[in-house]
Amino acid sequence: MKKSIIISIFMAGSGFLLSGCIASERDMSTLKLQLQELNTTIVQMQSNQAELASKMEELNQNLSVSNENFSQLDGQFSNLSAKLDDLSAVVRQVAEKKPEQKQVQPVLPSDLFSQAKSLLDKGENEQAVEGFKLYLSKYPESEQAEQAYIFMGDAYAAAGQTKQAAIAYATLLQKNPKSKLIPSARLKYALSIVPLGKKDEAKKYLSSIIKDFPSAPEATQAKTELSNLK
Repeated sequence: MKKSIIISIFMAGSGFLLSGCIASERDMSTLKLQLQELNTTIVQMQSNQAELASKMEELNQNLSVSNENFSQLDGQFSNLSAKLDDLSAVVRQVAEKKPEQKQVQPVLPSDLFSQAKSLLDKGENEQAVEGFKLYLSKYPESEQAEQAYIFMGDAYAAAGQTKQAAIAYATLLQKNPKSKLIPSARLKYALSIVPLGKKDEAKKYLSSIIKDFPSAPEATQAKTELSNLK
């Protein structure tokens, strides 16, 4: 009887062990399948990541080309603006000319602007200031008037006349707050008033550039200048 019981227990134990082995093999097979699927997923993710990196590089190249095209387009608009100023000046002078007056070669706005800019580039800052003053007095509503205020401020600043430079930049900010040159004018104005003891006001203008024009190149410089002022 005892022998029968022992045999039964042995058989039961063997069956349990056998079923455990079978279960373990099944689990191992399942685990292998899961690992294969995981490896496949990882390979696919790596492939997708490489494709994404390639597309990002292509996008960056396209953005670079677009920025270059925009720069060229901006230069073309500037040239067109100068020509429009010249045309307007010629038409006005012809309209105002009296019959008895002799024919006089008109002074073109672009000539005055170019002469003043040339003086600025040469470092002849005081003469450049006078040139831009003359340009703005004759053509205050011209297409390049906004840029003339910026350059006049630059000439004042280079000549060490910080207060006058600040006034030139502030004039543009006041006359045309929607100008495309506002980020540049704010930055230059902020930097020009720091030596005048207006550090808190300068910080406000620098912060406004970062807030209102976050993608403008001036925003990056504004952040640097802000950190220097702290």
